[in-house]
Amino acid sequence: MARFFRQRTGMRGARPGTLLLIGDKKTEKVHISVMQFDHANLVEQEVADLDEALDMINDRTFSWINIYGIHDTEMISRLGQRLGIESLLLENILNTDHRPKFIAEEKLLVFITKLVTNDKESGQLQSDQLSIIAGDNFLLTLQERPGRHFDPVRQRIRASRDRTRINHSDYLAYALLDCVVDGYMDIIGELGNSIDTLEVEILDYSVRDTSEKIYRHRTEINFLRRIILPMKELTFNFLKSDSPIISDGTRIYMADLNEHILITHESIELYYNLVADQRDIHNSMISNRSNEIMQVLTVFAAFFIPLTFIAGIYGMNFEYIPELGLKNGYLYFWILVIVVAAVLTLYFRRKKWF
Repeated sequence: MARFFRQRTGMRGARPGTLLLIGDKKTEKVHISVMQFDHANLVEQEVADLDEALDMINDRTFSWINIYGIHDTEMISRLGQRLGIESLLLENILNTDHRPKFIAEEKLLVFITKLVTNDKESGQLQSDQLSIIAGDNFLLTLQERPGRHFDPVRQRIRASRDRTRINHSDYLAYALLDCVVDGYMDIIGELGNSIDTLEVEILDYSVRDTSEKIYRHRTEINFLRRIILPMKELTFNFLKSDSPIISDGTRIYMADLNEHILITHESIELYYNLVADQRDIHNSMISNRSNEIMQVLTVFAAFFIPLTFIAGIYGMNFEYIPELGLKNGYLYFWILVIVVAAVLTLYFRRKKWF
């Protein structure tokens, strides 16, 4: 499954605003749940149809509608018709490869971002598209598949003392984005621990899969960079928006979230440079190891080449070689070999080759 870029074969030649899912279908059935509450009451229920959920929106209570599964293009089309969302924006919601962005329409705030999880089976980071649509008295979230990312926010809503604050779509949108960024920081923390541990393995040449780990870390960091970098633009556009839906109090919280995103971005850049340094150190150690091996082989060759030359001369099949007739020729041969070896040893030591 592609993680960095989704194929767009079906979009070739299509007119702008064509509703087509770009990505994988991650759940078989669309699940819709509604949390409807005010400062005193809370009702949670599952609904079978989008229209039923949208009909529950009223001026007396706040409604949080959550949808798991965005592959139903007909449902997304009806959503756009009911809420007055342009087709180009709906196309972005269905494009799971779209970069995070924020759009302020006349009566709506729209956030498109990514949820990141660590897939234990594949050992890789995976992202899911998250779209948040906020109106005056409702908020709608669309996720690719079920997850527990926002359980802390749901628990806060169930606590009556928090409902008054969360009973505003802009603040609830902030709370959800805060969960998203916290998830990024948790993932970066886990990845950072693995990178720090890898430093010890790099210095221990006996670990054979070090190169594979370095490559995997570099890939995961690039994956996170692609997601986290646009988040700075998302919060910046939110803070400069003059939408009447956004309250001054929420701007303060969003400014704080923007600082968290900057910290997250700085952390991922730090680890990106650290992994690059680890790769360079690892390659240098491999090169040095190869040089050491070649040096040993060169020393052995330097010893045996002249000795082999001497032995080769006296191993020739010429009939008249002067020294062959000497009574102590064999002894003289070994004396010559030892002298040559001793001279080479002194020479190599003076050069500090070993």
